[in-house]
Amino acid sequence: MTALPDGQAGQRERVLAQFAAARLWAAHRAPYLASAVFALNPVVIEAAVDDSTGIPVPDPEFRAFPADTRWNVHLETGTALATPVPEIGWWLLHHVGHLVRRHASRSPVNPENDGGTHAAGLAGDALAHRWNQAADAEINDDLEAEDLPVPEGVISPKALGLPDNRMAEEYVPMLDVLADAMARGGKALSEAVDCGSAADGRPREYEESGGGGLSELDKELLERSLAVGIQDRISARSEVPSGWQRWAGERLAPQVNWRARLGSLIRRGLSVVGGNTDFSYRRPSRRAGAYTDVVPPALVSPVPDTVLVIDTSGSVTNAVLDRLLAEVTAIITGVAGPNRRLRALCCDMHPQPVQVVRRAEDFELVGGGGTDMRAGVEAAANLRPRPDLVVVLTDGRTPWPEHRPRPHVVVCLIGEDGHAPDWAAVARIPQEGPS
Repeated sequence: MTALPDGQAGQRERVLAQFAAARLWAAHRAPYLASAVFALNPVVIEAAVDDSTGIPVPDPEFRAFPADTRWNVHLETGTALATPVPEIGWWLLHHVGHLVRRHASRSPVNPENDGGTHAAGLAGDALAHRWNQAADAEINDDLEAEDLPVPEGVISPKALGLPDNRMAEEYVPMLDVLADAMARGGKALSEAVDCGSAADGRPREYEESGGGGLSELDKELLERSLAVGIQDRISARSEVPSGWQRWAGERLAPQVNWRARLGSLIRRGLSVVGGNTDFSYRRPSRRAGAYTDVVPPALVSPVPDTVLVIDTSGSVTNAVLDRLLAEVTAIITGVAGPNRRLRALCCDMHPQPVQVVRRAEDFELVGGGGTDMRAGVEAAANLRPRPDLVVVLTDGRTPWPEHRPRPHVVVCLIGEDGHAPDWAAVARIPQEGPS
């Protein structure tokens, strides 16, 4: 072989031409990702040169053309010139998946910059390597659904017999088990391919070479535009892989603050009672001295009475309940006034005795085992004096009363699995609990 006739400037020009061709190939194969592919910014890295021939030598560490979180794609000259255009295009689509699914921010890897990569085989990078593989698996099933075969040595859920459409967090334990089994047979799960900080959030030394990239606002606008485009294609019955359909739906779903919703529901339930201002003879009127022949009534405003029903079965942890109780009692105090007594009863299969407290931390959580909120709601509705509002804290894995009880009922549903009856107002609380 002889040395290339062009110098570094010529090599750079040829690398950028390869990148432009790969970008067109990727946009043609996955048009729903075209705007994201064209937002990628190429950064050319100077090649290592063979001492005897002067020809650029491919560097295995840059086999995947790693991307960073600013949407820069790092093209090592020797690797880019030795790689076919369709394979470079495949990696561009792959990196778009890492970036818009925010694998860097979801990564469990310490983001400290040690300058190394797991592709280089550095010690202490096992977790980064596993996370990179799991994130690859989350992306590659959608690429395979588009008949875009995974390059040799890269994680493929289909080839490994893993289920499709899972999150990277779900793939990590699956890959751990699979890697142990294959290691006993003397085989590796896949090659040590490094996708850059876009996959694990750890900055690399080569990223300091510059390249600019997108700002946080640019990324936000681009992702929303991409999601809207995918939704439009779905509406027009164009084919889009299921993973990207799910991503677009989640990206555009309105995010409702559960605290704001819970506060609104409780205030709405108590406002009906709070507005029942009427005349009463239970206390003397402050204008009684002005009348000699009659006894005038006074205007009274009833204080809303609330009862909490707390699911203390084994499926709900006390840590979540403690924090949620503090949130709920703070909202009720804000509506009904400070220093009001609050009634509460714990319930598993049976309701426990009623507790009357002034502060959330005074509640004693008792119970355990199964759950039957029918008994808890019925016990709360039958209390005397009759409550105006019943607030139920539960994970929803319970039977409910068939008919609506007389008091207004708000259900704080913890987690995504449970259900609540149609007659109740519902605020769904994240499983990890209020923080």
